[in-house]
Amino acid sequence: MSASIVFQIVNTIVIPAWLILIFFPKKSWRKPVIYAFAIIMALLYIFYLVNSLGDLELDAFNSLEGIKAMFTSNKAVLTGWIHYLVFDLLIGHWIVGHAQKHGISHYLIIPCLLLCFMFGPAGYCLYMLIKLIKTKTLYEAKI
Repeated sequence: MSASIVFQIVNTIVIPAWLILIFFPKKSWRKPVIYAFAIIMALLYIFYLVNSLGDLELDAFNSLEGIKAMFTSNKAVLTGWIHYLVFDLLIGHWIVGHAQKHGISHYLIIPCLLLCFMFGPAGYCLYMLIKLIKTKTLYEAKI
């Protein structure tokens, strides 16, 4: 299957997971379903990563030019894209659970989830700003 087709598939299958986070945040089945989506995508990521390990040069991680050179093939770009999709989904899932734990209205975090889906760290930052305003704390120190 071509990288372009797999790209279309992963972009499509991740949407229901985000819809679950937005519209069904308190359902008991949310966690296992989101984790199942993440695991399936992570396995696909591992498949593409393992299939391109022969092309991987560890020295490439030491420079911007090396990173750019790593992402010259469609499969490498697809692998990186799946990486983003999985981690953004997991951060979105964390935001939902964390907001519930701290009593933050789900309506306030919907923009965070949309931003996280499209622009990962921007959604996380918006959530942390909302959390700071609502709870007056940036992080919890647990000892």
